[in-house]
Amino acid sequence: MSLASRTSDTVVPPAAPSARHQVPPAEPAGPAPVRHRRSRIRPGLLLASAFLLWLAAAVLVPDLLAPADPYAVDPGRSFEAPGASAWFGTDDSGADAYTRIVHGAATSLYIGVGATAIGVVGGTAVGLLAGLNGRFVEASVMRLLDVTLAIPEILLALVVIGIIGGGTENAILAIGAGSIAYYARITRAQTHLVRRSGFVEAARTLGLPAWRILLTHTVPNVMKPVLVLATIGIGSAIGAGASLSFLGLGTPPPAPEWGAMLSAGRNFISNAPWLITFPAAFLVATVLSITVIGRELRRRAEGRLP
Repeated sequence: MSLASRTSDTVVPPAAPSARHQVPPAEPAGPAPVRHRRSRIRPGLLLASAFLLWLAAAVLVPDLLAPADPYAVDPGRSFEAPGASAWFGTDDSGADAYTRIVHGAATSLYIGVGATAIGVVGGTAVGLLAGLNGRFVEASVMRLLDVTLAIPEILLALVVIGIIGGGTENAILAIGAGSIAYYARITRAQTHLVRRSGFVEAARTLGLPAWRILLTHTVPNVMKPVLVLATIGIGSAIGAGASLSFLGLGTPPPAPEWGAMLSAGRNFISNAPWLITFPAAFLVATVLSITVIGRELRRRAEGRLP
């Protein structure tokens, strides 16, 4: 057999196409699978949730966590250090500090929620007044809010306390009045966004009356971000209430309230530091936990993944 015939009988594989003439890969049939991002469990959020569960139990069923009387005194056990008989020690009158902390959670939360409710209701009304009326009314309201926001909330609360007097209810009113300007600015800005939205324009086109648009479209959509931010504001209001009680202008002794306990324990900080340490720790933990949960709610309301 000749070399030419042998060469002709040999099967030569086809040459690979050049890069210029390569056929693009076929597209997969159907839509591409969507990769869902797994939500991570953050330790801070888990600890904050667990502490708030304890706080809810302390408010709803305090006798289950601390069955003793928070007003009971025993001078023979004054300044007893933390131990098995008194987990958080006793104060100068022999009262159990742990029992008073547990029963004081309801008062502190009552101040925080009550003051925040006053701020939200008043701020929403003022913000809607500014956002739904003409430029003159809006400018007048906003200048008044700017003056109010220039004063720190705690100083404004002290001014109100100086006018109406001290006490738990007056402290709630003072703290709530100091936060009205903050919620009013948020409501006014959100009102402008909602007024220019498509669903409000569609409702006007359909001929719905103004009051119905206000109640069914404007107010519900304005209140959503305000309520989320109000969750964070509860923690700040609790801290402000404790500050007023520490100054002797809030809840009067011997009521079990964390700020009042701090005020009473500061005189014995050298020989009984637990009278300051434990109430301050629970106050800080409450404010931080509520703030963490509020920020998480704000993140989810804005559509951001954790």
